[in-house]
Amino acid sequence: MNMSRAISHLKMQLGLYSVTLPFKDDITGNPTPVENVIREVLTTVTIPIYSQYQPWLREGNANLNKLKLIDRMHAIYLLPAFLTTTPVMYVSKVFMPVRNHRGTYGDVAPAYGINRSVQGVATSMAYMMLAGQMRAEPTWEYLGENKIKMYGFPRTDVTFSLACEHEPNGESIPDGCYDSFMQLATLDVKQFLWNTLKLYDGMASAYGTIQLKIEEFQGSDGERTALLDRWTDLFHLDMGWEQFM
Repeated sequence: MNMSRAISHLKMQLGLYSVTLPFKDDITGNPTPVENVIREVLTTVTIPIYSQYQPWLREGNANLNKLKLIDRMHAIYLLPAFLTTTPVMYVSKVFMPVRNHRGTYGDVAPAYGINRSVQGVATSMAYMMLAGQMRAEPTWEYLGENKIKMYGFPRTDVTFSLACEHEPNGESIPDGCYDSFMQLATLDVKQFLWNTLKLYDGMASAYGTIQLKIEEFQGSDGERTALLDRWTDLFHLDMGWEQFM
């Protein structure tokens, strides 16, 4: 998603193109540009909240021997750094890549004779079923703060599937999500303008008394709550069962 486009859209939609907001830069003392104010709202409020309903799904392989080991006794690792450039909300899957599976049950090779005869196939199937009952399936537990506990995984390549917060520049948000993102962004900006600018309305300044026309923003709190309640009821329907937590 193009963040500049979203900011321009909000400036046009909310009539902020020719408005100077009563905010000043802490360093220069000059009025803060409207686009900077909107960008701050989007990166601080909208993107983290939107990511809870439409997370950035990331997946990658890493060798356990190369991951940072936090607790050797309890097999606690740090998640791969290249997947955690933004905050991790949850881990949806951890599994060994297909190329590491030597047999039907992962680390067990098939019996000799498979595909050679009917008896070989039957023997191999029985052997593999027994092996599957004897071995413990590797599992994991996400501990938060990029720490994950691995149960029974061999020290080899492992695939991690994560649900992360989107990048602050918005580039990780799919273009197809633009409309839903703008719904939340519009209400977030309205809410910020109402909660902040109502304190300035009627205030005397060096430029005279400030009179702001922000009445239309007054109901943004209720509209935003209703939108998030609706998303909370429905967002999981767009996700696969293995992604939803």
